Amino acid sequence: MLLKEFYKYSIDIQEEGKINAQIEINQKHSIFAGHFPEFPVVPGVCQVLMIKEILNEFLDVNLQLKTAKSIKFLSVLNPFETNKIRASISYNHIENETFKVNAILFFERQNFLKLKAEFSEQ
Repeated sequence: MLLKEFYKYSIDIQEEGKINAQIEINQKHSIFAGHFPEFPVVPGVCQVLMIKEILNEFLDVNLQLKTAKSIKFLSVLNPFETNKIRASISYNHIENETFKVNAILFFERQNFLKLKAEFSEQ
């Protein structure tokens, strides 16, 4: 995991082409001292990395972001207001070592991130 001890996750549903996971963000992680002390926010790049790392482990590959079709940050993710979120990730192996991925990070009715991208094996 790239962000050691930043978060942990467990997979609820796994079927071909779909992963649903619960993610718990570590509110005490040092990243929040700099991002931002008075109003902590989970950086967008960290949200994208969560999706990538879940895919890496689930598919047993080492992916990198190839093409970002759409990455929308819909709400600020403050780990002290919401430290448990959900991920819904769908993927399709489209060619050689490339995966088309659609994902959303959310909690109840609040969406934090919607992603449409392609990832390829390194």
